[in-house]
Amino acid sequence: MNLQELRSGTTGDDQLIDDVHAVAAHYGVADADITLPAAQGQVNLTVFLGRDLVLRLPRTERAEALMAKEAEAIGLAESAGVPTPALIDLDASRRIGSVPYAVLERVDGVTLASCWSDAPRRARALGALGEVLHALHEVKCSQFTHRTDAFPAPYSFSPSEVLDDLVAAGEIGGQQRAWLLEQFDALRPEGPSQDDPVLVHRDVNPSNVMVAGDGTTIALVDWGCAEWGNPARDLVGVPIGALPTLLSGYCSAAGDPPSDDGLTLERDALWYHLYLALARLLKSPPAAGAGPGAQDWAAPRSATLLDLFAFVAGEGAKSWPAKLRRLSQC
Repeated sequence: MNLQELRSGTTGDDQLIDDVHAVAAHYGVADADITLPAAQGQVNLTVFLGRDLVLRLPRTERAEALMAKEAEAIGLAESAGVPTPALIDLDASRRIGSVPYAVLERVDGVTLASCWSDAPRRARALGALGEVLHALHEVKCSQFTHRTDAFPAPYSFSPSEVLDDLVAAGEIGGQQRAWLLEQFDALRPEGPSQDDPVLVHRDVNPSNVMVAGDGTTIALVDWGCAEWGNPARDLVGVPIGALPTLLSGYCSAAGDPPSDDGLTLERDALWYHLYLALARLLKSPPAAGAGPGAQDWAAPRSATLLDLFAFVAGEGAKSWPAKLRRLSQC
């Protein structure tokens, strides 16, 4: 895809093209050096300005508000030693373009999504990503005298409300609702703890993880969804089959992995996987064909739920968290 295709109106981004050229000119980047990444996100239009810069333009007013939060999240992540592209400029003045924009450092490497089929490289990247996430989660809300307005308080997840909505929508029946509640109770009856919330990226999917040729995680990008929450909230963006490797890196960085008696992190991660997979069923189906987010493995409404079912298929009464721990030690 190129800028002319964007201007054609097929993506709804045609009104932003003039802004792209204006910002590029401001940074001395020729039109010939403006390129697009292979895939676009749903919130921002992302454009490469030469080899060194990345321009992000919000598609909606809500996306504009998220940019200020992203800037603060990047600062906190950098202070914790989390690799992330440096923020070069955040301009909300509208003096150059019609919308606010952010310019970030462009990092070398490719997305984890683009090299997912390379199993050895994927495994190294997931282990390194686990270590990165542990460093991020050292940033705790309790370290601050007040909760910054940029980050929302931990979200209150209610399985019963989601299941009631699914029943009302005709997606499940009463028997399925009862069985699913039993699964939530078996994992974490009270839900993951929010007593000591940490900074979570909240969108750790393979498209937001940049890796080097050897599989090293070199950057975590797109911080617009960051908030305070339970650490396991950041362990649900990859297919569940990758979770053991991710957890292995996370626990290795912790230096003191939880005992098999508790399996706290595993239980929390699986609880979120189940909740979010069900909540996706309440979203409108994605449009057929290409479009923003179409290359996301989890874009289809049922993708994460089927991914979860495949993970537990054939395991009988075996505890889901115990299976996850066993796989992570293989």
